[in-house]
Amino acid sequence: MGRQLISKIIALTAGFILLLIAYNHNQDRLYLINGDAYGTTWSIKSTEYIGDHHKDNIEKIISRIDYVASNYKEDSEIALINASNDSYHFISEDLFQILAIAKEVENISEGFYNITLGKVSSNLGFSPNFGKELIHKKDKTFNLNERDKSLEKLSLNWFDLSSIAKGYAVQKVHEYLLQHNLNNHFIDIGGEIIINGKNKEKPWLVGIQNPLSLQNNASIVIEKKDIFLAIATSGEYRNFKADVDGNKISHTINPMSLESIDHNILSVTVAHDISATHADAYATAFNAMGVDLAMKIANKNNIALMLIVQNNNKLDIIYSNKWYDLVI
Repeated sequence: MGRQLISKIIALTAGFILLLIAYNHNQDRLYLINGDAYGTTWSIKSTEYIGDHHKDNIEKIISRIDYVASNYKEDSEIALINASNDSYHFISEDLFQILAIAKEVENISEGFYNITLGKVSSNLGFSPNFGKELIHKKDKTFNLNERDKSLEKLSLNWFDLSSIAKGYAVQKVHEYLLQHNLNNHFIDIGGEIIINGKNKEKPWLVGIQNPLSLQNNASIVIEKKDIFLAIATSGEYRNFKADVDGNKISHTINPMSLESIDHNILSVTVAHDISATHADAYATAFNAMGVDLAMKIANKNNIALMLIVQNNNKLDIIYSNKWYDLVI
């Protein structure tokens, strides 16, 4: 055998070995893209490569929803509606979908989900004040007309979509990824999560924060064995203020009393097998209710709910019936 032929065989063998190493490396690799939005961070992990053009399109989706739903942008769609004294508005498809789900959750939660508490939230220091008169009135909320995609404001109360917009953004990013055959992914926007497909041959794992720990310490880990799950968590253990007397003021408002909630629920987690938008809204609604009513409504409507409740110095974890049906 000639020296030239031997050299070719060695080169081909070496090339094959390098290809095999690269293939095995990529098989074990998770691709990650991330960024900042909505005053928080977002990230997507996937077993499939997400190209730069996909990242650009995902950032456009996140930005588009910000300009629909943000109260921190004076020129966002919802901020302009809040500033207007007009009763009727033609609205974008995104805003219509957000408000339609909000109205659905409002009805199912028996009024404990209310997205027209923006003035109350602003008075408590949890949303911006654009110098308007901040007097909230206990009126009806709003009506929607699906035929012409219009909104009827039933009061001059302000909309606050902070409890639903991130969930909607997660849902839209998930739908984009599916449209482009990027089926195995873990999306997280400020703690609103969708897991889909598999992490290689294993399920995705989601840890629920221990609300008494200052570290990232999971009280429970969700291991989803099916194809899709949306997970939203609401709680007062990090997002709260104190008044001059040292009393805790939470960012979640009881729509019935128009005051910050005051109960022993530390953390609310909703797992939804269809929609991150619903999960996000339900988490806030159940947080506003208290333990007994939250469990009653969750079981009545077949919603997967987990509550972490503080009883003296210990934590109790309470589940709705649907939680067990999800096999998580």
